[in-house]
Amino acid sequence: MTENTANMGDGLADNAPAGVTWEAATEGMPPPSETLGSNFAVRRYVPLVFSVKRQLWRKHDDAMEAADAEYRTKRESRLQKGNYQCVFCGFRSKHTEIHHKNDNHADNRGENLIVADPLCHGTQHIGQVGSKRHGLMIEMAGLPQAELNHLQRTIAVVLEIGTEEEKREASALLQHLASRGELVVKVWGSANPSDFANAMLELKDHEMEKRESAFAGLGLLYRPSRFVEYIGRWVDELYKSLPTNTWQRIYDRAVGNR
Repeated sequence: MTENTANMGDGLADNAPAGVTWEAATEGMPPPSETLGSNFAVRRYVPLVFSVKRQLWRKHDDAMEAADAEYRTKRESRLQKGNYQCVFCGFRSKHTEIHHKNDNHADNRGENLIVADPLCHGTQHIGQVGSKRHGLMIEMAGLPQAELNHLQRTIAVVLEIGTEEEKREASALLQHLASRGELVVKVWGSANPSDFANAMLELKDHEMEKRESAFAGLGLLYRPSRFVEYIGRWVDELYKSLPTNTWQRIYDRAVGNR
């Protein structure tokens, strides 16, 4: 910092007339908005923290939402109110999902229903992901799960509509990411999301608050088959206009080529 920079603004205080009250100085000016500065205290997106439905997730995660009439009547209105945008990563699509914020699928109050794209939604039900063999835990220090989800979505689209060369690159990247599951096995003894879910089921409520720090550096990598029903819709809705040369740059960033 230079001396001029360090002293910047000093003259403003020196030249201010002594004894002027705030009321006098702001006379005739409208009061500041009550929401002024509120954005500094609010994160743009909700942090992604791995979770599990803490009661009978093995049997009931799939059936409860589909069977719940109240949920079905509220689902579309909640999607519209949320502008079809995932609260965790910002991805917007009309083909998305609703997450029960407090993990209680019987609680269908409006404030408990939030928009979550399929990849982010899965992080809230890692037991179900593991039981279906739809993914594994990988070591991803420095890469937030939300960004990993964007990357996985892109890989899935490339595998669907890319050229043969692009598909090979996407497949190589997916294998590179999957290989990082070996690092998790060395430290934790397993990379199966179900094992992490079972561990969380044993925690007391106050202990659940520590899971963010405990699982720091871990990521959830999916098999693209988990969200195959969405891939064609994403292509039609969002990805047709994207230049295919972006795939190479995404690949280079992910594997560390600069």
